[in-house]
Amino acid sequence: MQSALYERTYWANSIRAFYPAQRYLLPCSQVIGPEKLGNDKNTRKGARKARQWRSRSCNSRRNGVRAMPCSSSGTTSGGGGGGVGGDENGSLRCLKLNEATFLASLMPKKEIGADRFIESHPEYDGRGVLIAIFDSGVDPAAAGLQVTSDGKPKILDVIDCTGSGDVDTSKVVKADADGCILGASGASLVVNPSWENPSGEWHVGYKLVYDLFTDSLASRVKRERKKKWDENNQEEIAKAMKQLDEFNQKHINPEDINLKKVREDLQSRIDLLRKQADSYDDKGPVIDAVVWHDGKLWRAALDTQSLEEEPDCGKLANFIPLANYRMERKFGVFSKLDACTFVLNVYDEGNVLSIVTDCSPHGTHVAGIATAFHLKEPLLNGVAPGAQLISCKIGDSRLGSMETGTGLTRALIAAVEHKCDLINMSYGEPTLLPDYGRFVDLVNEVVNKHRLIFVSSAGNSGPALSTVGAPGGTTSSIIGVGAYVSPAMAAGAHCVVEPPSEGLEYTWSSRGPTADGDLGVCVSAPGGAVAPVPTWTLQKRMLMNGTSMASPSACGGIALLISALKAQGIPVSPYSVRKALENTSVPVGESLADKLSTGQGLMQVDKAHEYMQQCRSIPCVCYEIKINQCGKATPTLRGIYLREAIACQQPTEWTVQVEPRFHEGASNLEELVPFEECIELHSSEKAVVRTPEYLLLTHNGRSFNIVVDPTKLSHGLHYFEVCGIDCKAPWRGAVFRIPITITKPMSVNNRPPIVSFPKLSFLPGHIERRYIEVPYGASWVEANMLTSGFDTTRRFFVDTVQV
Repeated sequence: MQSALYERTYWANSIRAFYPAQRYLLPCSQVIGPEKLGNDKNTRKGARKARQWRSRSCNSRRNGVRAMPCSSSGTTSGGGGGGVGGDENGSLRCLKLNEATFLASLMPKKEIGADRFIESHPEYDGRGVLIAIFDSGVDPAAAGLQVTSDGKPKILDVIDCTGSGDVDTSKVVKADADGCILGASGASLVVNPSWENPSGEWHVGYKLVYDLFTDSLASRVKRERKKKWDENNQEEIAKAMKQLDEFNQKHINPEDINLKKVREDLQSRIDLLRKQADSYDDKGPVIDAVVWHDGKLWRAALDTQSLEEEPDCGKLANFIPLANYRMERKFGVFSKLDACTFVLNVYDEGNVLSIVTDCSPHGTHVAGIATAFHLKEPLLNGVAPGAQLISCKIGDSRLGSMETGTGLTRALIAAVEHKCDLINMSYGEPTLLPDYGRFVDLVNEVVNKHRLIFVSSAGNSGPALSTVGAPGGTTSSIIGVGAYVSPAMAAGAHCVVEPPSEGLEYTWSSRGPTADGDLGVCVSAPGGAVAPVPTWTLQKRMLMNGTSMASPSACGGIALLISALKAQGIPVSPYSVRKALENTSVPVGESLADKLSTGQGLMQVDKAHEYMQQCRSIPCVCYEIKINQCGKATPTLRGIYLREAIACQQPTEWTVQVEPRFHEGASNLEELVPFEECIELHSSEKAVVRTPEYLLLTHNGRSFNIVVDPTKLSHGLHYFEVCGIDCKAPWRGAVFRIPITITKPMSVNNRPPIVSFPKLSFLPGHIERRYIEVPYGASWVEANMLTSGFDTTRRFFVDTVQV
């Protein structure tokens, strides 16, 4: 079996209260007995990542493994208000919520300094900033997503980049003398005589409506239709039974063969009605679509009679024709039953009609966190209420809302064509190779050439290390965001009885480093909110949490920053904005290793703005780090990551190449040639990481060597940094960082191989990490836990990761 490290992570939660104040003591032992070990010859030697979860419900004495402050599943969380005795980022020690602070905690802005910034600069609330939302689709009818704070349209375009709502309308028909056309479904349709159609050509197509609905919406509509159908069917059964009873009363013992046939026919009718109730299968209503050119624009109309109960409702002639959303910004609703909003876009000279609906509430919720504006409820505004947005649906309804490469590529093209300032993508999944692939290449082009700032979620697979997802946590040109929870959020949005005294990273928020040593998480932002959701959910707002919520919170904060920079004439660059966020963030946690969870910390909009004002004359440049181990033919890395026991047995030397990168189109004579920086190199722990003192850096880059000596480190997690500081402007902070992560495992030399960790003490949200060198020949492990000191049921989690 290939040698690997197992990371054990424990954290606790209370069933009775979210954050119980009492500290509990857990004598915990993990036993690997000789009879439990085996040589599994079928074990895959090349498995890149195998996750093993074990969860048990824990009563007063025994049990195993699992708990966390908040779940990252479908319902949300949010927060951000202030309270008595509060500090600037929501770490409230004597928390008391009134109505105002409770509402503010539902849409957290205080934690990242957004409320302070808007209070000081109300005109820089996102105005002049356009954000592309790469997600499941945004409902233009959702609460707070109609206009900006200065009265402009909130949503400028709604696009289905997946093609899941496309209708083939290549068939062309002409109307008869009565104004009727034959629809693609075979239905006869009457067009409205007031519709202008100089050519007289009507493009027709059809779509099953359930193909446009989410699973939950389709289930609700099916239930309602089934209920109505059952009522009608029961009425028909009652009528048939009444007719049979009347016949039997009139003809008690009919001898005539014709009367017998009538009686059999009545009975068969009842049997058939009852039988069809058992075989009921609702394939869904059919929507006929008609597309034409009115001499100026392509327009489309839908016939939705099959969705309506009233015979005169939903007729094609009664439909108000729609043009492409970006032209007139109008939308429709299929019916009162579904309350589902849709947008129509016509492509390919009328041969394709795109019916755009969302494939989950996720995208609307994300858009609301970033930009929602409520005139009468300002505390529920999004982070940047003045910003505008375009919706790029990348979640394919046919694939359960999963994104595709084609959809992502189309979304990037749309963002560039609309000249967006920001992209938010709260999507992602694990990847085999970090910072690699066609989509990564396209993102690099969008960021480096077109200067769009790309923000994305880091993932919800924590708390184990190396769980950041792609693209947010693994791509250098993307700002990956982790999820933070403040006491105000815990008390207000999560309804916790006893909130924590200080803010912390959600335990499920993914952690770095990446497989090639990069930090993974850039910054953190509030990871929950009560935000708008689509109208078909039959509610205005919903509680959700996840790094999917942290990303738009950060994106909205960056929109405030861009709004100010544009108004003040300060150049906006993804490089300088990222550096401002990283060097002004508030650290979360007590140790340097917490950066693997939180990135550089909790972002602060107002501090980043001050930083950017000072940096207006600094060249817009990023620093690409390439690392190779001396004397070994290893892939180029972005950081140093020592996991195996053999890597910690002796010092290693590494070559670091630092290459300044300018945006495409930078002037050779005005920007590249004059660039020169005197860099002072700082090691966070010189006894472990030895570096040169200074480095003269020019446009062509420079290399230097560093030595990492883990031999004297104790077992466990260790994190160090080498920071490059501009000697002429040390106030800039680190212009580049080299992350060094060491997980030094403990060896198991005794036989049988037993490892014990006695008397571990836990609070909810607390994480203990243990690293064990896998004994020779072992292919699996058994963990036992013994607990004490509980008066109610508790849950504990063990999270193990093999890389």
